[in-house]
Amino acid sequence: MTRRLRAFKRWMRSQGIDWSDALELADSAVEGVSVRALCDLREGDLVSTIPKLACLTIRTSRSRDMIEGAGLVGFLGLTVALMYERSLGPESPWDGYLQLLPERECVPLVWSLEEVDSLLVGTELHKIVKQDKCFLYEDWKESIEPLILSGPLKLDLDSFGVEQYFSAKSLVSSRSFEIDGYHGFGMVPLADLFNHKTGAENVHFTCISAPSGSDDESNGGTCDASADDKSSDVDLSTRSSGEDPTVLEIIIVRDVEAGSEVFNTYGSMGNAALLHRYGFTEPDNPYDIVNIDLGLVIKWCAACFSNRYARSRLSLWRQLKYSGCTSQNSEYFEISFNGEPQLELLVLLYIIFLAEDAYEKLRYLIDSFEGADESSNITNLIKITKSKCSKTPGNNLCHEAPEDVKELMLTENVCSALVSLADLRESLYGSNSLEDDKNRLRSCCHTKERKLYHSLVLRVSERTILVRLRAYASRYSKRKKRKLKEPKS
Repeated sequence: MTRRLRAFKRWMRSQGIDWSDALELADSAVEGVSVRALCDLREGDLVSTIPKLACLTIRTSRSRDMIEGAGLVGFLGLTVALMYERSLGPESPWDGYLQLLPERECVPLVWSLEEVDSLLVGTELHKIVKQDKCFLYEDWKESIEPLILSGPLKLDLDSFGVEQYFSAKSLVSSRSFEIDGYHGFGMVPLADLFNHKTGAENVHFTCISAPSGSDDESNGGTCDASADDKSSDVDLSTRSSGEDPTVLEIIIVRDVEAGSEVFNTYGSMGNAALLHRYGFTEPDNPYDIVNIDLGLVIKWCAACFSNRYARSRLSLWRQLKYSGCTSQNSEYFEISFNGEPQLELLVLLYIIFLAEDAYEKLRYLIDSFEGADESSNITNLIKITKSKCSKTPGNNLCHEAPEDVKELMLTENVCSALVSLADLRESLYGSNSLEDDKNRLRSCCHTKERKLYHSLVLRVSERTILVRLRAYASRYSKRKKRKLKEPKS
């Protein structure tokens, strides 16, 4: 056991944190700290109790008065509390815990702009990370710099500068949990040492607060114990009514074999989210997606037709109450792990390729879509714009399942458009091909070249999804052509 782990265990004992002898903390220079089972653990086993007062929160920090006086709350307030306790060094009540934490998590937020531009270009994170950097700098300028210049405590710029803020924020974003209504978010020692594994977790962190009228450390109700919806095979929760509401418990929720690592999971999320929040990726992550911006679709449409044409077709699509996903003032469509495009994108492409008479007919009958559910709206859309759908004897279009209706929108033109959009989206990654990225990934060391490795995993995953999107479009295009060649009965 390393010196810092021995110091951390001594610190936990001094804070009243109990943990099972069945848990082993392992410290690797390459992988960092992990938690392993020394013997078989069974569902329901209690493996740790953590007093809430041992957690680093705004309420428990010595900087509480300064933070609350400045009106800082949530992650921002907790980040300042972490910076303050770090600035105290050995004088901080959490020094034994803070010594175990890295200076910063290797998340893109703390990468240089040159690294962001070179490693993340084309990925879902490129624009998001650059926006994050701007927003966080504004937070520091507006909320933290005034505390340095004229706050009630004499703060050292070397401990509260922009770089220190970004470092502390990377720890808060990746490690904090929501404790209860009184403490809010906080750093929970020991609980933040469980590593992530998608779909194979052993711990679950939740927080069931004490009923109203109990100790003022809790305000009642139920809350998620994680800042980022972490769930797992271990359960972190306060005890129920009649027991002690001032402690958190870690309980096994899935059996663990002796010698195995005890995992948490931070939620069902793709590699873009994992890299963004926690600084790592998982190969073949089934939750990976690729986004195609609405702006890219409109740009493609305007190039094929005209700006006026693109605006009019988009307007009709919106009148039908359709929209894409939205985030940070951008609108986009998701392409799933298997290459299937979001339904709303197919509807927009279908409308773009409508003949003028069908387009005008749809505009005229727009009121018929009011109040109907999504499946009925799509059925109605196809019915209005494809006369044969209502005239062909035995046609059961109005009773088809959503998947069947979705297939009806995959005309040859729509399939061709999907391929074109995949090519446009692919061009954002630069001149290197997918095979180039795969070769670089195979020769990359994930421990010595961590940033490069995880950015390549993300790039390869996203570009592979675009390959699947092309295959999806090609498959349906060929199916349509075969149907056209079949002899009519």
